Amino acid sequence: MTGGQPPPAIARAGVVLAVLQFAFALTWIVYAAFLPALAAQVGLARSVVPWILLADQAIFLVCDWLAGVFADRVGDAVARLGRWIAGVALVSCAAFLALPLVAPAGSAPVLAAVVVVWSASSSILRAPPLALAGRHASRPQRTWLAGGYALGLAAAGAVAPYLGRALVAVDPRIPFAATSVVVAASVLVLAGLPLGAAPATRRAGAPGSLAGLVAAVAVLAIGLQVHTAIASSAIYLRFAPPEALADLLPVFWYGCAIAALPAAPLVRRAGGLAVMAGAGAAGAAALAACALAGSRAAVVAAQAAAGLAWGATLTGAFAAASSLERRPGAATGLVFSVLAAATVARIALVASGAAAHGMAGALPAVSPIAWAAGALIAGALALGGGRRRA
Repeated sequence: MTGGQPPPAIARAGVVLAVLQFAFALTWIVYAAFLPALAAQVGLARSVVPWILLADQAIFLVCDWLAGVFADRVGDAVARLGRWIAGVALVSCAAFLALPLVAPAGSAPVLAAVVVVWSASSSILRAPPLALAGRHASRPQRTWLAGGYALGLAAAGAVAPYLGRALVAVDPRIPFAATSVVVAASVLVLAGLPLGAAPATRRAGAPGSLAGLVAAVAVLAIGLQVHTAIASSAIYLRFAPPEALADLLPVFWYGCAIAALPAAPLVRRAGGLAVMAGAGAAGAAALAACALAGSRAAVVAAQAAAGLAWGATLTGAFAAASSLERRPGAATGLVFSVLAAATVARIALVASGAAAHGMAGALPAVSPIAWAAGALIAGALALGGGRRRA
């Protein structure tokens, strides 16, 4: 790398990965927006929808890790890995495209089968693409790829509220088809990129670092889910009317998208775990300020600061996972798995009513505490890794 910039081939891969993760995250947003109507077409009550979403995330939880393990076992046969990613991704896109086509037939078992196929096969779109591109990149160059992943996910979060409003009067076949086409095209472009030879030398990650990384991401992800999906709306509603939420909730994700890629050079110099520690601590302070803010302007500023911290944290997490040389695919898959596990916990919390009743008063404190704990875990790992290298 010259002057801190990635080589052109790696830079192109980072852009494609960002587009792929953005488009894939949009498929989940489209799916969640139309699932109540699809479920109604096959005779399922609206009350069942949250549990379907929970089941989808549970499938992601298992299959994301399995897909990462598979990417590692392919080893350095990058052409074979690329073909597998492209083939399974096309199956996933076909299943997703079929969802609004099979629902009108009114068969709940058929719809469920297609959902399971899509949920399971879509895991090929998370950890394996980063593992594929990372095979051709040195450890410093992987920070740009990690930044691309984080940027794509953050950008999808930023447009989600607007997309939800725009989809209300749209034929579901249109967004299902559009997102499927973009995902398929991105995968095929990635599989065909001339990335060059893989680095000749590889070093093993620090012993025990995978378990610690997973623990740190899990705690941070719980804080993220509680804040963005539950507490954030209540905080804004202290100072803004409900109709303003669609414009205010994306502020967090704007900050995340802004920070994701610029965090890559910092991760390259300091390491993913160190950035997770610093950004997690800063984010915990921002979340606490958000909960204690006394005006709408103060809430917006704190939300933006928390989003910036999460963007850097996510880039650091993906970079740390992809740098575990012996099993980068499994490590990245586990990062996605724990993100899915946190979503499962949040959906269960909301669907059970606990978020609105028994735990409502404690929820604003959960996120800053969780992020502070995650920062401490990442910081301890970073310091331990530094001592081992010394």
